[in-house]
Amino acid sequence: MADRLKAARHNELLEILARVESIQVPELAAHLGVSEVTARRDLLELEQAGYLKRVHGGAVKAPGRSAGRPYRVREKAAADRKQAIAVAAARLVASGDAIALDGGSTIMHLVSVLNGLTNLTVVAANLRTAWAVAQSRAFATPTRLIIIGGSVKPDELSVSGISALEQCRNLRVDTAFISASAVDSTAGVTDYDYEDAAIKRAIIQGARQVVVLADGSKLGHQALALVADLAQVDTLITDTFADKTILKELTQRVKVIVVNPATGDAGQALEA
Repeated sequence: MADRLKAARHNELLEILARVESIQVPELAAHLGVSEVTARRDLLELEQAGYLKRVHGGAVKAPGRSAGRPYRVREKAAADRKQAIAVAAARLVASGDAIALDGGSTIMHLVSVLNGLTNLTVVAANLRTAWAVAQSRAFATPTRLIIIGGSVKPDELSVSGISALEQCRNLRVDTAFISASAVDSTAGVTDYDYEDAAIKRAIIQGARQVVVLADGSKLGHQALALVADLAQVDTLITDTFADKTILKELTQRVKVIVVNPATGDAGQALEA
């Protein structure tokens, strides 16, 4: 319970910094409903992990492109928006399809809503994703699960390495669902982890259709490693949280589906 509460605080703290760029300890403590001692400890832990920079009396957002949030924090962020994105993505899957899934938090929502599909082949490049597919009761049988093998990273449980890359390059799927750390109209789709980005690039090369899933907070940003140019992406699914100016820029480059979690709207395609 204590770990879950801490993860929730860390997530909320990082969400605040994403919006306001800086915050003072008294303000943060009041917002989180904790003591200033606890707030300072949270800031210290997140700074040590590279997600922010402490300054006198508070903290500012980490300036670099390599500081992605840990999975335990990301999985609790924007859950309603991710669920709505997942529902829209599931409509792009048909019985008999072969699909590839990475290990993003939005992908876990997608696994939960792939209902009633038969003869589905799922390629998982992440142990958490693979376990979710194996345990899911949403899938109709038979479903074939292919797990990419390689080196497994703690926390993320993503698979990387030479053998994993080789397996991904030899697979051909109907649709690759890629969770994005950042999407920008000029930089394309990027990821905070170089090795994870390489796996995603290999998956994309063998996909007939590429669908990128990114909640609105990810748009207009750039991370460390290139995953795909927008020319390689068939569809981007996001939500109404996204900045309208950024959405307009993106629609000049790629088909964008925008979902509205508040109304349950399953998605409206925006045209250039």
